[in-house]
Amino acid sequence: MAQQRYEHLIKLLSSGKFTREEAIGGQVTFTTVPGVGEQTFWLNGRENLEGMELSFTWATHNDFGLWHGGRAIHAHPYPEVHFYVGLDTANINYLGAEVEVCLGEEMETYILTEPAVVVIPAGMPHGPMTTKRIYSPRGFGFYSAALSPYFKTEWLEAPEKAAAGNKYAGLVKPLKEFIVTQRKKPVKPAAAETPMKLGPGNADHLAWLFGEDLEGLDINLDWGFFSSPGLWHRGVGAHVHTADEVLVFAGTDPARMNYLGAGIEIDLGKEHERYFIDKTSVVVLPAGTPHGPIVTHWVDRPFAFFSINRAAKPDMTFID
Repeated sequence: MAQQRYEHLIKLLSSGKFTREEAIGGQVTFTTVPGVGEQTFWLNGRENLEGMELSFTWATHNDFGLWHGGRAIHAHPYPEVHFYVGLDTANINYLGAEVEVCLGEEMETYILTEPAVVVIPAGMPHGPMTTKRIYSPRGFGFYSAALSPYFKTEWLEAPEKAAAGNKYAGLVKPLKEFIVTQRKKPVKPAAAETPMKLGPGNADHLAWLFGEDLEGLDINLDWGFFSSPGLWHRGVGAHVHTADEVLVFAGTDPARMNYLGAGIEIDLGKEHERYFIDKTSVVVLPAGTPHGPIVTHWVDRPFAFFSINRAAKPDMTFID
């Protein structure tokens, strides 16, 4: 069978699975650190995402302890957004864990007990991150989006102890404040007037943040759970964005990295080349790539979905 034009834009998420040493350039050894993610995927724009000015990670955590060994406080030369999310697909507001996050060179400490988004400006020291407690048998999930085509980390010397205070409190945002869809019904006004309506296959719960929510970053991104077959959107066909975007279809079983638990059909290009996704995957959409419609054909286990778009506000131009 001849290769289709857009086939290279659909990749298994496991294509970004690195050994723990490779993932951070051998600067810190993760192998004996208890809190590191059971499954960790690092996809960078240069190698995995068609050269995009974007990289991201996805991991599931089900043990206590530090996420990094050695010098756990670090900084990046680019901004990041961190999502701490639960894996209970019936409740987007349940984290099922207690995670300690330190921000700034003072290591100002914040305790997360519900899903949250943390904005990390370029150059800002952060860490360590420590899983203090886990209540959910599934553990919890974490994804980060970096405004860079590569990962680069500077490991720093930490102060003797973390500091109290709320200097960086504005960078920690409860995910529940940004829910736009709850059980397939819009609960916040749409970003723009469009002919698009929610279909039966759309999200049970979806939270969506724009650049104005993320300290003015040129990025918008979301997180949600899906459990029903059907068309994701009604009234429209394919659309395009003026900025690069990735769509990530992630399973919620921490023990099986490639198991999505669903079968999803997506069209790419003006030609509506049709692709079928039944494993944990990422769809890479360079700016201007037509995509849609999306249809969930079957669901054996509810799945997670997140998208990352390199514009402060989502823009859609419908082409059919």
